[in-house]
Amino acid sequence: MLSLTLALGLSLSAAPADTALERRRSEIAREVLAVAGQVQRDIERGDVAALVARVPAEGLRCGGDFVPRERVARDLRAEGSWLHGVIFGGPGAPAQSGQPGSLRELFARAKEIAVVVAFREDARAAAGMPCFDFRAKDTVTPGAPMCLEKRGGKWWFTESLYPC
Repeated sequence: MLSLTLALGLSLSAAPADTALERRRSEIAREVLAVAGQVQRDIERGDVAALVARVPAEGLRCGGDFVPRERVARDLRAEGSWLHGVIFGGPGAPAQSGQPGSLRELFARAKEIAVVVAFREDARAAAGMPCFDFRAKDTVTPGAPMCLEKRGGKWWFTESLYPC
């Protein structure tokens, strides 16, 4: 069984220290860590439906546009797509010499996985947009950080899982 640790990136580079803000970010980071643990288990099981269930109806923001939910779902299911490859593995996985091509492979190979939670500036969220990334020592993490927002008590992916 993997050991899972948490590293928190709790300050925005331009933001002044604010104890109440830092406490709020710490609370959010604990929730995001729980989501990251579930996402890791979903990826290890190859549960495409669980990941698609975190994509809002309008899709994922990508720069100034949106990637439709239907496209995200299709690409997660298509073994030859880049998105399926970088998350679950297969022919769409990026080739990096000696490095895992997918998050699923990272989880299978690493003895310890850290989850890094950082907050990006976002006008829609006073504390910033929480994003998480999986890390392992001496390993390049495939894919992009996964950013979230909470709506109706549920954490949703908000930013594209694709490189934008």
